Amino acid sequence: MEETKRVRFVPDGLSVREANEGEGESRVIEGRAIVFDREAVLYDSASYKQCEVIKPSCITEEFLREQDIKLNLLHNRDSSIARNNKGEGTLKLELRADGLYFSAEMPKCDLGDRALELVRNRTYTGCSFEFYPKDYEVTNRSANGKEDYLITHTAFERVTALTIAMDPAYGDTSVNAREDWERLTKNEKRLEQEEKDEREGRHVMDNRDADRERERIIAIIETEM
Repeated sequence: MEETKRVRFVPDGLSVREANEGEGESRVIEGRAIVFDREAVLYDSASYKQCEVIKPSCITEEFLREQDIKLNLLHNRDSSIARNNKGEGTLKLELRADGLYFSAEMPKCDLGDRALELVRNRTYTGCSFEFYPKDYEVTNRSANGKEDYLITHTAFERVTALTIAMDPAYGDTSVNAREDWERLTKNEKRLEQEEKDEREGRHVMDNRDADRERERIIAIIETEM
């Protein structure tokens, strides 16, 4: 299957952890990066709607131990502020029933200070995550002249990054939504065509075998005559 990276935005739950009594100001940013079993609307217009659900099976403890996940600012790979490489590092990940949570102590540098201040003042309000899909189901719910598709992800190939952000990283346009849909369904359509070609090819071969058998029988009869 062709790998296509996707980015999704979770708009809630990003905050700076409160410091314990007697401690200095906290430098830990925490939040929920991935939400399970919540239908998210990727695009909705008068004629086309596309939604997505991420099942808990996409993220398991075993899966996380195989990932190299960076925490970035505003989708910029040059602005990484924490990292979890196969379970180790400054980016802490916690799997809960409703999703994947993270926390990271910000480095004492320009990027860390910037992240803390902009999360505190609510300029940065959410978290995006980058992933490569592996297993999914597409449900056609179209009705009353409106196309309506639900993509249910049951397994990810990889998760590569979390991003502290204020907006979704993907464009909310019908072109982008339809291109995403076409990529998701391309393999299904190809497999259906291959199965159809295989059935038709088998049918042709069956006919050819029957023709050869008839020719063989006719040849035997003519020889005996």
